[in-house]
Amino acid sequence: MTVLNSTGLEIKKQFEQNDAVCHKVISLFQLTANKTRFRIICTLMRDDFSVNEIAEIIGSTQLPNVSQQLKLLRLSGIIESRKESAHVIYKLRDEKVRKLIGFLQEEFLQTKVGI
Repeated sequence: MTVLNSTGLEIKKQFEQNDAVCHKVISLFQLTANKTRFRIICTLMRDDFSVNEIAEIIGSTQLPNVSQQLKLLRLSGIIESRKESAHVIYKLRDEKVRKLIGFLQEEFLQTKVGI
């Protein structure tokens, strides 16, 4: 068995105490690791849109795929939807996701237009 120094012991203790947080962060990264879902999130950072508008913006001709990805994001709590007349409008709900994507845009892009 390896003998850990005080830093190693502290890190190990933090990992044990924050296991649920670790799972939540991993789930978030798994959700955003899909190109369509990532682009949907980037789009919804700017404004609220219907599924047809989102599909047009992200350049997808597969409306059922966009709808499926929206459903996953909604069930995960990242986005929310509301009915406006004949349309369902989607909105980014999770402010932590907004901050994370904003940080990534600042780090990797010259402008905050989206990815």
